[in-house]
Amino acid sequence: MEIAARTLQGTTVGASATSREIPSEQVKNRSNTKPNRNWGGGGRGQLSQEAIREQAQAQSAAAKAANARKVTIFAEDEEQTWSLERGFLADHSPLLGSVLSYSGKQADAGIRDPLKGVRGLIRFGDGSGSLQLDDVKADDFDVFLEALRTPETKLTEEDLKVVLALASDWGFDDLRNRTMRSVEKLGLSPIDRAILARRCKITKWIRAALLSLTIVPEPLNAKEIQLLGSTTAAVVWWAREAMFTHRLEVVRAARKLPRQTKCNDDFCKHALRTALLRVLEKNAFAGKSEADLSTLIRKEIWVDERDDLCDHCSSDAGLGVTAGDVVEEFQVGKAVFEQSFGKDDAVWLEPA
Repeated sequence: MEIAARTLQGTTVGASATSREIPSEQVKNRSNTKPNRNWGGGGRGQLSQEAIREQAQAQSAAAKAANARKVTIFAEDEEQTWSLERGFLADHSPLLGSVLSYSGKQADAGIRDPLKGVRGLIRFGDGSGSLQLDDVKADDFDVFLEALRTPETKLTEEDLKVVLALASDWGFDDLRNRTMRSVEKLGLSPIDRAILARRCKITKWIRAALLSLTIVPEPLNAKEIQLLGSTTAAVVWWAREAMFTHRLEVVRAARKLPRQTKCNDDFCKHALRTALLRVLEKNAFAGKSEADLSTLIRKEIWVDERDDLCDHCSSDAGLGVTAGDVVEEFQVGKAVFEQSFGKDDAVWLEPA
């Protein structure tokens, strides 16, 4: 028992000694520990009522400033909205920038609202400066925004037409020019180019597109007449009739010529008229006039087309004569158009 007690007492004493010994590593760690400055056990300090009010006012002012930098655009059915940065829109469209900056003071001063006359947008009725789509589908607006934000986006033919129309309506010139270049690669028909040129007010496209309608083999159908307008459709018909009459006169005159001095195959003139259509399209896209068409037509004839020309047109001289006949025929149709619309291409843009 005495031995056990001593052992127990020794163990107890030993344990007490050990608990008082602090390893050097712990001492080091404790020396690097930052003191707790929340003395008194109060925890986190409380803001005064005045500080709380100031903080709330600052947050409210920040929220108002953020909202002021944005504009809300409502879908036509008001079931969908878009919150867009005013600066972003104004940077891409000076027209839309003036629309968004228009104020009640300007209205009171009699300054005309720049939105008047702008197609596709109206002011939303809550007086907040918001806008609403007008006869523009929500899906089309989404496509427009995607093209505006991400230039490398791949768009379908129909999407390109939508983007070109909205960019033209709302003054997004960079997007309009970029989309025009994409549309020019599509190989649209003359009727599609004419309708799109008028819709988007593209002066350099309209002349060649309408004149091409006098050359294409098929006349206008009922739907195309409706899209072009009755007056323009009538001018196309008059031009085609005048050109056909001219062809008959050329044929009568050619009967008196020796066979070796004239074209002897209808395919030749058909191929040359097709080449003329390609020349007109390229010239329009390049902003050029119809100058020196005979030379351009001969250069535009494809190899496989040249192989099928008659003996007369196979030579450069013969091809030049036949190309001259096609150009002369074209000038007859052009004269009918200029007699009806004048020479100012901007007038040709107006639906009639």
